[in-house]
Amino acid sequence: INGQHFNECITAYIQYLGKTMPTLPLAIFKEIKISLSTIVLVLCVVFQRSCLVKGTPFTPKFSASRDAKVLNVHVVPHTHDDVGWLKTVEQYYYGFNSTIQRAHVQAILDSTIAALLRNPNRTFTYVEQRFFSMWWKEQSKELKEKTRSLVAEDRLTFVNGGWCMHDEAATHFMGMIDQTTLGHDFLQREFDFVPTIGWQLDPFGHSSSQASYMTSLMGFDALFFGRIDYQDLQIRLKTQECEGLWDASPNVGMPVFWGLTGSYGGNYGPPRGLCFDARCDDVPLVGLSDKHLLERMNDLVKGVKKQSDSTKGNHIMLTMGEDFNYENAEVYMKNIDVMIDKLLLYQDMKKIDIASVFESKFEYINIFYSNPVYYTKQKLAEKGRSGLKTGSPFNTWSLKTDDFFPYADSDHAYWTGYFTSRTAFKRFERVASSFLMAARQMESYGLSGIKNSTLSQPLFDLEDALGVAQHHDAVSGTAKQHVANDYAKRLQMGINKAASYMATIIKRTILQETSINSLKDFGFCQLLNETICDISESASKRGEDLYIVVYNGLASSRSVVIAVPVSSPGIYEVFKVENNGEGSIVSSESVPNDGKSLVYFSTGDLPPTGALTFKLVLKTRRAEQQHPRRSSKEMSLTNGIIRIDYNNYSEGAFRLVNHFDDSEIDFVQRWGYYTSFDSKNRTSRDQNSGAYIFRPSKPNETLHTIKATNVSRREISDLVDEIKIEYEFPWIEHYLRLYKGKSYVEMEYKIGPIPINDTVGKEVVTQYSCNIDNNGVFFTDSNGREFQKRVRSSRPTWKLNETEPIAGNFYPVNAAIYIEDSRKSFGIVTDRSQGASSLSDGSISMMVQRRVLADDSRGVGEPLNETDGCVSPYPPYGDATRHGEGVIVRGKHRLVTGLGSSGASITRKEMDEAFSEPLLFFYSADQGEEVLFRQTSFSLLQSVLPKNVMLLTFQLLRHEDANSFLIRLGHQYARDEHFELSKPVTVDLQKLFKSRIVDLVEKTLSGNRNREDWLSDRLKWTRYSQLKRIDQYNEQRDHTIILNPMEIRTFHIKLEATADPASSSINEL
Repeated sequence: INGQHFNECITAYIQYLGKTMPTLPLAIFKEIKISLSTIVLVLCVVFQRSCLVKGTPFTPKFSASRDAKVLNVHVVPHTHDDVGWLKTVEQYYYGFNSTIQRAHVQAILDSTIAALLRNPNRTFTYVEQRFFSMWWKEQSKELKEKTRSLVAEDRLTFVNGGWCMHDEAATHFMGMIDQTTLGHDFLQREFDFVPTIGWQLDPFGHSSSQASYMTSLMGFDALFFGRIDYQDLQIRLKTQECEGLWDASPNVGMPVFWGLTGSYGGNYGPPRGLCFDARCDDVPLVGLSDKHLLERMNDLVKGVKKQSDSTKGNHIMLTMGEDFNYENAEVYMKNIDVMIDKLLLYQDMKKIDIASVFESKFEYINIFYSNPVYYTKQKLAEKGRSGLKTGSPFNTWSLKTDDFFPYADSDHAYWTGYFTSRTAFKRFERVASSFLMAARQMESYGLSGIKNSTLSQPLFDLEDALGVAQHHDAVSGTAKQHVANDYAKRLQMGINKAASYMATIIKRTILQETSINSLKDFGFCQLLNETICDISESASKRGEDLYIVVYNGLASSRSVVIAVPVSSPGIYEVFKVENNGEGSIVSSESVPNDGKSLVYFSTGDLPPTGALTFKLVLKTRRAEQQHPRRSSKEMSLTNGIIRIDYNNYSEGAFRLVNHFDDSEIDFVQRWGYYTSFDSKNRTSRDQNSGAYIFRPSKPNETLHTIKATNVSRREISDLVDEIKIEYEFPWIEHYLRLYKGKSYVEMEYKIGPIPINDTVGKEVVTQYSCNIDNNGVFFTDSNGREFQKRVRSSRPTWKLNETEPIAGNFYPVNAAIYIEDSRKSFGIVTDRSQGASSLSDGSISMMVQRRVLADDSRGVGEPLNETDGCVSPYPPYGDATRHGEGVIVRGKHRLVTGLGSSGASITRKEMDEAFSEPLLFFYSADQGEEVLFRQTSFSLLQSVLPKNVMLLTFQLLRHEDANSFLIRLGHQYARDEHFELSKPVTVDLQKLFKSRIVDLVEKTLSGNRNREDWLSDRLKWTRYSQLKRIDQYNEQRDHTIILNPMEIRTFHIKLEATADPASSSINEL
């Protein structure tokens, strides 16, 4: 108790008895030889009903003991509020659709803030800034100030601080960083608050990137989560390893403290019997008799002992809260008040003998309100009191260096299905993320030089939608169908607004003022993957000239082959437009395509973070078919770098020859599916395959292969060469393509509708088998960053009891997977997150689509059965029937080969380009009309970045001074992946810009804290020598920085203002 509140407390007790007593000066009690705690104890014993029921100021907070015989129990009230799952974001916030789920976030926040203001010793922990920002906008100035005071007093604490609690399996690092930055920016602007704790309670497995990038480089001191594999958990409970240190990367970051929540029960809720939310059935403590309260406190002590026996040290954390708890926070917290006060009281009254329960390990339980920040600091303080020799590098905690995938919660429940679930949305999210990266670059040009905090923010809708999409029930594909539809709608609305904005900036950039109105129907064509573009097709139909601006979001030059849909076959010419409106003809070819035509042309070298302008002109129409497909049992195609020899299409056999390094690999590619386990087809109920869980009908089920029936080739000049493989079932289409100048094979597939007339769910897989002896070892990327070594049917930290040899060997692939031996390497680069494995030596299996007809009983309450129609209302108003046919999905893999032990380098080369494909903006003009250009090509950068560096973010800081930007640069190779590109690289930032850099400050990953301050203030868990890779950092000299392998560095940069605002950031070529 703070001495300053002592008189108030005594007066309150006396007044409660209906008596009066003058305020006594504290000095009187100092004169008599009675301790303050003794006086308080006596008062609590005499007037215990008021002490326990009224929630008096005696309930302690942040009051850890340093006595080794005292077990400190940190009570952490919290709620986990899904940003969409069973209901949409707005339905959750406003409490709508309670027939689906009772959840009302607005009421949770209203109630919780009121309960905190009612009692100064209560604390609360919150995560999801998407919801909190909605609530914040509705509050009065007075309540905002009171809330800011709660934050300043550490009574309201934000952990993670992102827009959502993102997924860790299906997310790309760009999306993870962006959504966290969005939330951190809100917290810094409104509260001057910087989160220091990671809080990933609910995601279904945890990635190494979450530890290294999203915790360590984000500036967090610790990471807490609820779910780990049930076998791993059982071992950790027995060996006191439910907390520890995690050093997930050999390249970046430093060890962080990690710990399990939910009393180490595999989740994140309160101890058994102590959930006091209205959604819970546990008996409240408030109003119980002393006898029953004592029984409940004895149960609590037993639970606390069990938890403390599973970790090291004398601090444990009780997470008091679950999904959407605290709608009536006063009731919940009154019960917590009673729990804390009674447990302390019964110990002081000798009604509970702690020493006997704990067998003398602890003699007292010190329980109090706390938060994860305070808990983490106390865990660090334990290190100094451990009594171990100072030379011990990690003190009492073990060191983890791998990740927590895959996650299973029982023998036949491997959560590996969601790696692929709702694969079309996974692609949509990736496209939107890449689009946002490019849009920010263009906005930095369009609004450079203008302090724009008061103007509309045309990119915010897309930032918001992508922030929501990273949620662990969004991009994971594990939400209800109507919620998935809402996620997609948000992304589309954000893209529409951003695309219109970008098109306007481009038009203003390239055209002279007198020609602004010359170009019409300008916009972005999003359905080019389906060869649909209304602008180009309409322009060609009307005989108009078509202008195409090709924007390259990468900070390195590249050349690509573009396919433009036009309305009819004909002879077309494509010009690279020069500033005078004239141009040079580029190589192009028109090819029939399903009743229309595609005009292929090569862009030549696209400038880094910049664009070129092309003009497509219809010369003559023609009806005859050109470039027919030719069928043959054997055929060969080459682009001079790669050769494909197809020699047995019925078996899917072909050979890839890489002329660059003379590597040669024989392949067999098969398409097939596993049938989904469905207990309705069984005599007894068992674990189903569903949105989360992948479980084939039999643990060792053989892939049901689909036979190829025909193969045909179409050569499209020297730009593209294509093979089409047809199968016995029409719902699979498959193409192999070679592009001019490219060292990969593009495999494009179209899957669907997957038939279900046999009432059996199907998990569709493409499997590549080759003559590589990988000895059970394969590598998958972690959120698009570092590769993780996987060993079939094995786990790095425990002996696996294998119950599902197929499902248990699938891992998340966000960007690439590869296998290798000493002679050959083979990799696949994906265009979205998917589940994959190497189920036998020399093979890679990619799961590309799922259609499942059963629910897996993990909460979503419906099967993963996506259709192209609507969904009938949910019960009690309907039966949630799916209407229409199953969805059709399209996707691409880039197949790469190389010499032995080169898997990482050959896939790295393609990962950035697969993430950031060029954006095409189309404009039409009347045929022959003169269009006056200001410039037809431009670049955001004055010089090209090194090949192993990616410009991850170039973003205008709207709330800062004019010409201020956030810049992130990433080294894209890890140690030892490439003899040259894996080396540290030097970048002179000043050479990137025409304007002079007037201020440059390095930040933590989200940009919310000076890196120098973080290094000074961070909790230092170890002196492990390898950490010098961070502590002995290569600081920038002037404006020159060094990027180490896999490193991401973030800067706030201010450029000197110029007469022409645009010229400060963009450079005409």
